[in-house]
Amino acid sequence: MLVVGFLTGGIGYFFARQSLRGVTQPVKNPFLNVEGNDLNRRPQQGADFISEKDILAKVKAQTSDANAKKEKSSDEAEQESKDKAKAESEKKDNDQATSQSFPIKVQNQGMNFEVRSLLQEENNLVLNVALRNGSDKPVQFVYTFLDITDDKGQVLFSEIRGLPTEFKPKGETFFGTIKVLDVSPDSVERISLTLNDYPDQKVKIEVKNIPVLE
Repeated sequence: MLVVGFLTGGIGYFFARQSLRGVTQPVKNPFLNVEGNDLNRRPQQGADFISEKDILAKVKAQTSDANAKKEKSSDEAEQESKDKAKAESEKKDNDQATSQSFPIKVQNQGMNFEVRSLLQEENNLVLNVALRNGSDKPVQFVYTFLDITDDKGQVLFSEIRGLPTEFKPKGETFFGTIKVLDVSPDSVERISLTLNDYPDQKVKIEVKNIPVLE
């Protein structure tokens, strides 16, 4: 009887276990408070794949932008270098002109001309000058032919005082003034003058870039 009871209990346990095999306890998430079936119903997230065509187009666009920026940067650097060189050249020319100290001396065909100083009187410029004929021939000037221009090429009017019109050979030095009229020091940096003898036109006195501003 003991054996039969044991066998009967074992068989009953076996069938009971088999009948409960398909039953499972609901899965709960303590944080989301959803059951297993709800999790199964949630949309699944997956990776989005980019086509090779889109990748190549993106790389090409980035490369084109980089090349354009590089080319623009190179052009800007070259233009900046040119502008800097031009500015330095102009500054050098201006410095050379304005740094030319008085007196300024020139000589042509034995005729010696000297600009000793330059003064500003209101809107006029006064040049203190000296002339001497060191040649063996007499030299004559007509001062109405004196040509004076500013650094923009504009003709300026002048008055000559204290200088003779005729210079004897191996003669003495004469001192006088050249008064340049109606000149604004703020607008003129340099002036130049030219004077030829009369009537032969063989002696040419020429002084360029006389500094107005020191």
